Amino acid sequence: MSDFLAALGIILIFLGLFALVAQSGNFVIYRQMRKLKYHGVDGQAVYRRHEYGNARARRVYFDVCLPEGEPPVEFHEYMRVPPGIEGTVVPVVYDSRKPKRAKTGTRADLDFDEERLVVLYAGGGGLVLLGIGTVLLLIGAVV
Repeated sequence: MSDFLAALGIILIFLGLFALVAQSGNFVIYRQMRKLKYHGVDGQAVYRRHEYGNARARRVYFDVCLPEGEPPVEFHEYMRVPPGIEGTVVPVVYDSRKPKRAKTGTRADLDFDEERLVVLYAGGGGLVLLGIGTVLLLIGAVV
């Protein structure tokens, strides 16, 4: 019985670690969007250039127009189609503490509900599996 509990514990630990690693990208996006939602400032950005990535997305570079004559800060975003010709002004939300963290659109447009659900279910489920697997492994080792 103890070998079975230890083996089940190891399997659950691996499943939990897999779930945590699988949702890590969504966790980073969720954190960035949440910071922009609560600490972001609406502003403008100027489209500078783009690099071809693949058929699905291009890396598009923008300069955030900061107030009071501060030099512009560059950030990039992945888009299917660039927003127009070079020099096009687009609305942007940027973090006033670190303007390189920015996203095109307005604060009202920021929607991170999809990432939040993935983080809650996959991340929370991964932590639960990791905890149960660790307890089963310890019980199997002791018994």
